[in-house]
Amino acid sequence: MGRTYETEPFEVTAESIRAYMNAVGDTRVEPDLVAPPTYAMVYGFDAYWQLWSDKEVALDTAHLVHGEQSFTYHRPVRPGDLLKTTGRIAGISARGNMEFVTFDLSAKDAGDQPVSEASALFIIRTP
Repeated sequence: MGRTYETEPFEVTAESIRAYMNAVGDTRVEPDLVAPPTYAMVYGFDAYWQLWSDKEVALDTAHLVHGEQSFTYHRPVRPGDLLKTTGRIAGISARGNMEFVTFDLSAKDAGDQPVSEASALFIIRTP
């Protein structure tokens, strides 16, 4: 618990936002393009990947179920933003033959100002 993972800065582009929107079926057209809330998975993905591939933590990703996800925004995400995300293992507990891992993300912009936070619950079943 408490282990952290840092991402490289991620440059948000209009193309990336539009590609994500198309992938999730969001067809709205706005003159002032703003990323949808779940776009946080795009710029925060490397933090998740670092957790999932950390040999010391050794999560059994083959038996991982994504339990829940929440997002909090301090401001909209727009093209041109340069975002750096920190992931942190916030909790680990066991119940029966399952392990529950809470993973929190915090993203900041190039000015070190908070942009968004996310929390995910992973449930790992013991085979």
